[in-house]
Amino acid sequence: MSHHRPTNSLDNILDRMDIGTIADPGDKIRECEFFLGLASTEPDRTRFRWLISAYLNAVYSYFEITALSAFTAFTDPKTGAPAENTEALENLSAYVCISQGKKNPYYVKTSDPKHQVIARIYELRKTTTHRFPSLIRAAGANLPADFYFFSFEGKDEPVLALCHDALTIIKQVQAELDASTSS
Repeated sequence: MSHHRPTNSLDNILDRMDIGTIADPGDKIRECEFFLGLASTEPDRTRFRWLISAYLNAVYSYFEITALSAFTAFTDPKTGAPAENTEALENLSAYVCISQGKKNPYYVKTSDPKHQVIARIYELRKTTTHRFPSLIRAAGANLPADFYFFSFEGKDEPVLALCHDALTIIKQVQAELDASTSS
């Protein structure tokens, strides 16, 4: 009779895990850059829309994962429970509201962005994920630069400019987080 460790035991998980597959903190930023870089050269409206949808999700995911990391940054040596990095949470809270599940500390949610650009990204992501694909129109012949998010209120906005602004903000957030952890 052979003795097998349960598949969910820590030893078994560590034996099966390839540590190289664990992404570093900058991975979400590079994911945002990847999708935005591809979108920045894509003149086909359908493919452009797909890339922008992926970009919107990557921006949202950056904040979600960064908030989760801040809530679970440390381990309480007495209980083994996750402990938060309060300075990181304060920095992030300047950009988004963050909540943590009462029963599950690994359930973290971001909402109600406080920065206008990030709020718009969250709004667009919610619409494209839960309602219908982005309404993107060609406002000129210089594609993809002339792709605009359509607005029923007549406030169309250039897609790439908004996305580049959001990426700049994400990099600023990360720089603030990096500076707070290195001091």
